[in-house]
Amino acid sequence: MTKKDRWIGLCVLGVGIYMILETLTMNYMNLMDDPGPVLLPRVVGSALALCGAGLVIGGIKATPKEEKTPEKKAMERKMFTVFGALVVYAVAFPILGYLLSTFLFLAGTMLYLANKRTGAHTIKVGVASAALTFALYWVFTEYLDVILPSGWFV
Repeated sequence: MTKKDRWIGLCVLGVGIYMILETLTMNYMNLMDDPGPVLLPRVVGSALALCGAGLVIGGIKATPKEEKTPEKKAMERKMFTVFGALVVYAVAFPILGYLLSTFLFLAGTMLYLANKRTGAHTIKVGVASAALTFALYWVFTEYLDVILPSGWFV
């Protein structure tokens, strides 16, 4: 951690507290045990506030920054590559649809981040990506009644 983390943590902490405070002013119809539309923003706001506080505390206890090693540079490159893949996934989501774009994103990132480069590992990654894609599809469409994009090719 660096000293800059405390400033980032303060911003994240502020956003989390703001989210929690905004849910206190929301008007909605109260039903018996239903938490209403404020539950998710409160949970996310609480998580952000907790993570922000952790960054602030970690930033205060930070030691002077050390030089970047080749290993750290490689990890940073992987991080930015995965972030780029996430952006491509978000753009491809409405075009390719949920099933194809999610499978490609999961398989691609798992193969990129893996240390193994064998055929058996590639098959395992493909099976795991397909299983996770279809499991999430089932949960969202059948259990949560969310309509996921089918894409232009379906």
